[in-house]
Amino acid sequence: MLYELLVEVTRNDVVESRHFGAAVVCDFKGNVIESWGDIEQLVFPRSALKPFLAIQLVESGACDNFDLNDAELSLACSSHQGEIIHQDLVRSWLSRLDLTEDHLACGSVLPEHTESAHQLLASGQPGCRIHHNCSGKHTGFLTTALHLKLSLDNYHQFNHPLQQLSLEILSDLAGIDVKQYPIGTDGCGLPAPTMPLKQLAHAMARFANPENLSAVRAKAIYRLHKAMTNEPLYIAGSGTMVSELNEVTKGSVLAKTGAEGIVTAAIPEQGLGIALKIADGSSRARSVALMTILDHLGALSEDEKLKLETHIAPVLLNSINVAVGEIRPAPSWLSKLKK
Repeated sequence: MLYELLVEVTRNDVVESRHFGAAVVCDFKGNVIESWGDIEQLVFPRSALKPFLAIQLVESGACDNFDLNDAELSLACSSHQGEIIHQDLVRSWLSRLDLTEDHLACGSVLPEHTESAHQLLASGQPGCRIHHNCSGKHTGFLTTALHLKLSLDNYHQFNHPLQQLSLEILSDLAGIDVKQYPIGTDGCGLPAPTMPLKQLAHAMARFANPENLSAVRAKAIYRLHKAMTNEPLYIAGSGTMVSELNEVTKGSVLAKTGAEGIVTAAIPEQGLGIALKIADGSSRARSVALMTILDHLGALSEDEKLKLETHIAPVLLNSINVAVGEIRPAPSWLSKLKK
């Protein structure tokens, strides 16, 4: 079976929609602990790769050279919502590099954060590149390019040394040659590699516990752990599953979403990585599915689950704020998890 029924959406206790997906839990040695659906299928991890892409920012010495703080490193791993705190930090970071938003290769957009977008439009200002949810990642690449004295031109293109280094790091973590698989173009213009879902979980597990990697790479990963734990709001934003999960668990779980229904999580204490793909690309089901797996693995305390209730069991509200349904793990899947 390519996909398994993972999540249901109800209205008045009647199932209205169903979300199918595949998921896998791996340890840092590459062993599959548990899986659901076809885990050998190729997926585009998209933004779930951002913490891996930030490794070169630390490993190269650029982080120390430019004295980056935890918030900036977290932002380099982020798919941020374009809130004011995200905008301000990208601007100040670029300014320290003597660069402007024109150096960013991502496109001009409105903030994804509704209130911030409304404020911008009310002031008569257009969207810009800084608002793009990948602007932190791009600023990280520019920082590394400056430190290594590489060309800033076309830094986002496949043949640029920075992107080749990124693919080498991804290959190291995933235990495969990423270049042997199809590579597309991401929404922000960078290369978008593919890999089997199982390898994505393996890479996340090695990010969780990098003891089998080089000492330099492991040190860089632990530095990113610290940043993502200390500054969780910068990796996504207010009210998001990623920021709230990373904050509530104090880094015992480090999650990252990708486009088209992808979500990953690292559990450092257990040396485990989780990779999950919702088949229809919907984002509303992935958080529920991930939380179900984390609970199954014993990765969340009762207090943490209470604080994360809105992501574990989201309630559907209508336009007058009345509860009309819920998003829940499929009972057929839950019964398998309990065996």
